[in-house]
Amino acid sequence: MTDVTNAEPEAAQAPEPQSWLRSARGFLLPLVVVGVGLAVFDGVSAKNPVARRGIGANRTPIYGYWTPSFTRWGIAAVVAAAIAGLLAFALSRIESPRKRLILPVVVGLCLSFGTSLAIIHGNPREFVGPLARVKGGYADYAAEVPLVRQLGIRTFIKDHPKLVRGHRLISVHSRTHPPGPEVVVSILKKIFPGHLIPAALILAFISSLVVVAAYFIALRVAGERAALIAAFLLAVAPAPGVFIFLSFDAVYATLLAGSAALAVWGLSKNGRPLVAFLGGLVLGLSSIMTYAVLFVGLFALIYAFFARPWKEAIRSLAYFALGGIVALLVLRVALGYDFIASYRASLFVVPHTKRSYLYWIFGNPAVWLTFAGLPIAAFALRDLFFKRPVWLLAFLTPLLVADLTKIFPGETERIGQFATPFIAAAAGAALVRWETASGRKRPLLIALLVVFTASQAIVLQALFNTIW
Repeated sequence: MTDVTNAEPEAAQAPEPQSWLRSARGFLLPLVVVGVGLAVFDGVSAKNPVARRGIGANRTPIYGYWTPSFTRWGIAAVVAAAIAGLLAFALSRIESPRKRLILPVVVGLCLSFGTSLAIIHGNPREFVGPLARVKGGYADYAAEVPLVRQLGIRTFIKDHPKLVRGHRLISVHSRTHPPGPEVVVSILKKIFPGHLIPAALILAFISSLVVVAAYFIALRVAGERAALIAAFLLAVAPAPGVFIFLSFDAVYATLLAGSAALAVWGLSKNGRPLVAFLGGLVLGLSSIMTYAVLFVGLFALIYAFFARPWKEAIRSLAYFALGGIVALLVLRVALGYDFIASYRASLFVVPHTKRSYLYWIFGNPAVWLTFAGLPIAAFALRDLFFKRPVWLLAFLTPLLVADLTKIFPGETERIGQFATPFIAAAAGAALVRWETASGRKRPLLIALLVVFTASQAIVLQALFNTIW
């Protein structure tokens, strides 16, 4: 089996330059095949009453309402997309751009592009949606702030299972997630009383750091150029751009992808035990924010045994598990957080849904790939199937398990954001391999892919109100 954790073999096995026709076909074929496939699936789904059953959306698999709108403020997104292309062109021409140059650029790009997308419809309340929704059917974590302040942070966290089972929480998100988000919102509102924009910008900045995780995942498995390409594509991809101000799942994506990146570095060949421990520690601490830590834990378990001999895998997983256990103990002692009790309580109150599970087994991955952006989806699938099948098994298995166990039918474009950095890394690896086969670097084509990805994000944001 090919070693999926070491970049040197890929770089060393440089094939002979291909003919122009073969090179063009290798570039265009994945885009055409995946693009047509997703377009056909999305088009059929939009007219299928079974696909729309039980979900607040009128053009599934996208969870949102078809409300085309593009105001003059949308010009900012177009300008940001053009700037992204220019930056990608400039940096991809440099032989070895430094991390201290790349990372601030891609983080700033992700944040600024997401900001420009949020105002496309001309509604400035898009910036503060999750922090302002406190009443009605779309109430979010902010609705629980009075209760957090009434009970105090530690009591709220300790009593979270009772509050869930006792139906004392207003938002469905509060009932189906750990107590961390409500506490974070309460603290931010205390720091910025009467001013939601600064709090929203802090959360958006944290969300934009997901590109850092993508960079380091790609750096570990495919080298610096793949890392650069992956980070740029993800910085303007629809998922982080559309949801950066809209959904707390963007915050969770950074936490989960960050712990997963540490896992890749710590559990892979020649990985250091301390890094594996830190990966488990970050994952354990993230458990107070989202139960999706279980997916990353399952990924680490599968990945380690493919990346290393079984004895080494067990040893590295022991450090990873120790980090997670330490984190859970710290949370329990310091804050009274009982992960198992809160998780069981949330499962107890998960509402019954009429959604078609059979449809969403296919709809979930389709919409997830759509919001990853076509270039990422196309080149990642090629890389995963032909060069990195272990990733396909290790990371997509948890998501498939979620499908089969009926945890979340639909809404995968936001819930599954934490896995997008992995396919961005796979796409970066595939594009570097294609460049090598074609005989030279292609900064202009990389820039065009970045602009195309950003354009797809603009179109999706302009066409849909993606609610929550």
